[in-house]
Amino acid sequence: MNWKTFLSRILLIAVAFPVIGALIFLLPQLHHLAFNLLVAGASVVGALETRALVEARKIPTARHLAPILAGTFPLVTWLQTAGYVPAAVEWYWLAGTMGVILLRAVFLSDDRNLQGFLSFVSSSLFVLLYPAFFLSWIVRFSGLAESSLSILLFLGLVFGNDMSAYFAGTLWGRATRLNLPISPQKTAVGFIAGIVGSLIIFTAFQLLAPHVVPESLPLGILLTVLVGVAVILGDLVESGLKRSAGVKDSGIVIPGRGGMLDSVDSMVLSAPLFYGLLRLFGR
Repeated sequence: MNWKTFLSRILLIAVAFPVIGALIFLLPQLHHLAFNLLVAGASVVGALETRALVEARKIPTARHLAPILAGTFPLVTWLQTAGYVPAAVEWYWLAGTMGVILLRAVFLSDDRNLQGFLSFVSSSLFVLLYPAFFLSWIVRFSGLAESSLSILLFLGLVFGNDMSAYFAGTLWGRATRLNLPISPQKTAVGFIAGIVGSLIIFTAFQLLAPHVVPESLPLGILLTVLVGVAVILGDLVESGLKRSAGVKDSGIVIPGRGGMLDSVDSMVLSAPLFYGLLRLFGR
């Protein structure tokens, strides 16, 4: 085990969770505006890192426009969640931002770079949407009945999975490597431990805050397992992006983790799923 990385991750948890907890429970005003501003900031930084991955392959993007517009997704979702704008506005905003990217390509292209028009448009739209569009679903948790505890439950499921998978896979998973082309270091032990970690967090909430989780225990376990799988798949998606770009980390902004994408990748697919399942199960 790389003990330096191990200790960095422990330190990050020790610092990050109290800060996030303070934002969630001490500053819940205006539908968790403080926490959601953090989500918006993470969206901008994540978009910048996504742009860097794309540009590592010499693919042009809307360098400034796409990351700036990406940061607006959580903010518009917050406005809708807080009731300041109609529910449909965020979808119109999504269509509008994508339209701006397309018009940027149309009116600022010339004969010299027209052959790269398709790659410019597709890469710019990708930077716009990943990870900001997916992270904006976390903002929707602010509209749930038990919003603070719901946010905490989601983060607990994600980080419980992520940390359990990392430690178990590093310590005992060498013989169970799956040798996936997209992420050769991933192990069966790590996958199983990640799901178990999420189930431990769910069990804690079942005992301490049963009004937050689904009333039916089988449904709660199903939610936990599905979210746990989505956490793992989100991590694999980002691993594929980094491997394609030829980099180890998406950035250096978070000690022990790498870039912002390295920290939020597990939330990309799990946030929409978690929100949808909670609403489906009546929470």
